[in-house]
Amino acid sequence: MEEKNCIVCGSEALVQLNMDPVKYFYSCPVCGRYEYYVSFAELTDFDLNHLGAYLVYNGFKESISEYRYFSTMSKERCDEYKREFAKGNVIHGNPVRLEVENVENWYPKKFSEKVDHILLYLDSKILHWGEYIKLEKEELFSCFFVDRYDYVNGNYERRSESALKSQAKYMMRYLKKQELIETLDSVNGEECEKPISVTPKGYARIDVLQKNTANGKNVLVAMKFGEDTKKLREAIKKGITEAGYIAILIDEVEHNGFITPELLKHIRDSKFVVVDLSHQNNGAYFEEGYAMGLGKPVIQLCKKNVQLHFDIAQKNTIIWETEDEIVDRLKNRIKATIE
Repeated sequence: MEEKNCIVCGSEALVQLNMDPVKYFYSCPVCGRYEYYVSFAELTDFDLNHLGAYLVYNGFKESISEYRYFSTMSKERCDEYKREFAKGNVIHGNPVRLEVENVENWYPKKFSEKVDHILLYLDSKILHWGEYIKLEKEELFSCFFVDRYDYVNGNYERRSESALKSQAKYMMRYLKKQELIETLDSVNGEECEKPISVTPKGYARIDVLQKNTANGKNVLVAMKFGEDTKKLREAIKKGITEAGYIAILIDEVEHNGFITPELLKHIRDSKFVVVDLSHQNNGAYFEEGYAMGLGKPVIQLCKKNVQLHFDIAQKNTIIWETEDEIVDRLKNRIKATIE
């Protein structure tokens, strides 16, 4: 690997080039681990301003135990590497396909939503109340939703340093005026370069956000995963995506073969849950029950002529015959029943 600037945020990153096919693997301290396949997708398909924020909040940071990474390679190749990984062959790692729709569905459109994300991010970084942390420049730009680029004549051009700092200062001043954060003013430097601490008022807002994570865009999908359900999986994912949400697929969550606290957290953090019970998968039944116990909306699907368990047989269910009909029906059900 050699050191180069991350093409998303500009930080100094480790980059590896492979020629067959042509791909760049980045390990960035801000954006995390991602792979850029030139022959399959262009990163210019993404809004780089949105992508920078998405990666700092959702990226896979470098770790000896972290095999996941975002990749723009084809879905088929991602699935192939996932199968190898599940069998113990970790040479290709555990890729998670990076898709434009997921980035755009996640990206907060309202200013207040960005503020909420920032507070939760700071909370994840500050270990103890009253402590101050100093975010490095590019990490601050990403987590403060600073637009680094202008799109000019078909190319992304990075804006001036003063313009980027101006945006960061604007957000910093707002957060301070609302008494959500405070800065260590005894430290020399520009306002956006000073250590940050969350105030008691900020933590009060964080408490509310953590209890009400259903305002987000994530939707956990519970179903049987395998070669025989690939078409079903894609239909459910597409229906969720077209409704403006992000499908969280269980087999993309790190686990040890049983329901883990991390998986349960995904259910808690989902706005609602989509469950397909066509294969009478015990795990899917468990995850639906857990979601219902939390008061989460659950959209239930099942293939025609499959007998549902009597406890949930009366629940309004999308009964499908072919996977092709799922996309529109699921999208319409989401739009009609989820606020």
